[in-house]
Amino acid sequence: MAARQTNKKKKVVRFRRTPSINVGVVIFALIFCYIIIYVGSYFARDKVAIYEVVKGKSATYSNKSYKGLVLRQETVVGADNPGYINFYVKDGSRVSKVSTVYTLDESGRLSELLESESDEDSAGLSKENKQQIIDEIVRFKNGHSSIHFDEVYNFKYDINSLLLECINLNKLNSISENLQESIGNFQVLKSPYSGIVLFYTDGYENYTINDISESVYNDKGYSKVKVKSGDLVEKGQPVYKVINSEDWSVVVELSQEDAQLYSQNDYVDVRFLKDNLKATAQLEIINSGGKYFGKLSFRRYMVRYADYRFLDIQILGTDIEGLKIPKSSVVEKEYYKIPLGYYSVTPTVDGSGVREGFKKEAFDGTNQTIEFIEIDIAKKDDEYCYVDPAKLENGTILVKDDTMERFQVGTEREVFKGVYNVNSGYTEFRAIDILNESNDYYIVDSQDNYGVQIYDHIVLNASLTDENKIVFQ
Repeated sequence: MAARQTNKKKKVVRFRRTPSINVGVVIFALIFCYIIIYVGSYFARDKVAIYEVVKGKSATYSNKSYKGLVLRQETVVGADNPGYINFYVKDGSRVSKVSTVYTLDESGRLSELLESESDEDSAGLSKENKQQIIDEIVRFKNGHSSIHFDEVYNFKYDINSLLLECINLNKLNSISENLQESIGNFQVLKSPYSGIVLFYTDGYENYTINDISESVYNDKGYSKVKVKSGDLVEKGQPVYKVINSEDWSVVVELSQEDAQLYSQNDYVDVRFLKDNLKATAQLEIINSGGKYFGKLSFRRYMVRYADYRFLDIQILGTDIEGLKIPKSSVVEKEYYKIPLGYYSVTPTVDGSGVREGFKKEAFDGTNQTIEFIEIDIAKKDDEYCYVDPAKLENGTILVKDDTMERFQVGTEREVFKGVYNVNSGYTEFRAIDILNESNDYYIVDSQDNYGVQIYDHIVLNASLTDENKIVFQ
């Protein structure tokens, strides 16, 4: 009995345990997997970079240099008869229509007689000479403006020429009594025109814009034919020329790209490389036989360059200021184009402000009604306003306040360039007004209330995202 009791005590029955789940371990594993997946996707995906908008500027075109052909209104005056020349005005001086320019004598002895004539005996100024000089001074004083200081140089040339003419003519008059017997036939020749006198010709005097070609700018064979006192001339031979007008022009050869670029401007600033003078020129683009030329017209400084047929000039670029936007930030978006007359402003119900939007035609069962919808426009100009298609249903009928005219939304559309603004943490499309561009950047209008502003944050690589996407900066 004792042995049986002992065996009963030693018999142990084991129960199978139900496996338990540690919730903490599971949660930790899930979080760990999420972190691994997120980190992996972060490094695998393309990164959306952010750009802060800053001010910028660029030139409408680079400062480019050209060789220009000078065109003026020039009249060549030839000798009436053969003989020896003696000039009585200075080369490059201004003369009136009746000024004595030169004399012709057959023997050539006139110049010797003039040189031998004493200044003290014959070159004193007469009352008429003095009055003529006084009149010139008074005329300059009454018409002079301190803004046009270059006119002082013109006045200086005029007075010097007048003095030279008076002195030489007085010498000529003092020996004129026996002049015919001493040297034989001679003539006193006056200018048939008023203007600037130059004692050379070069064959370009009658050139017009229609005569311009590429070969004109090859000036290797260019030469001047000059006439000076004491020279023997033949009848009809060019003696001098007169520039009849202050209006003149410089014609430059342009590439097709330059011609297209400059065609947007009626006036340009130029620099004359000879003396670094800056001036404003009226610009005309001319297409002659498939070749492009720019005619730069001036109304000042003619006398300054009267002795030059070719001038090297530089067309200066105009700086345009605005906001600097990378081209990689720019995308396009289509908007509804709505006449501005349909845009409506109404007071709020409590009268504390106004609501902006449109009045649309609606139906409540059988009756037609007009209801106001408040919508923010994306952009507007003098004629139209532009609405995001996501904010207004295509085909909506809008009603104009005063005339009750109707317009169907979606019939007119406009595509704008713009950027994704991320100031609010998500991408918002903002249209931009491009003023100019370079290789990598646009310069956009900084005064556009509907566009971007300085220090705004925009997406740098806009192709990697879309509108209304969350962006973490």
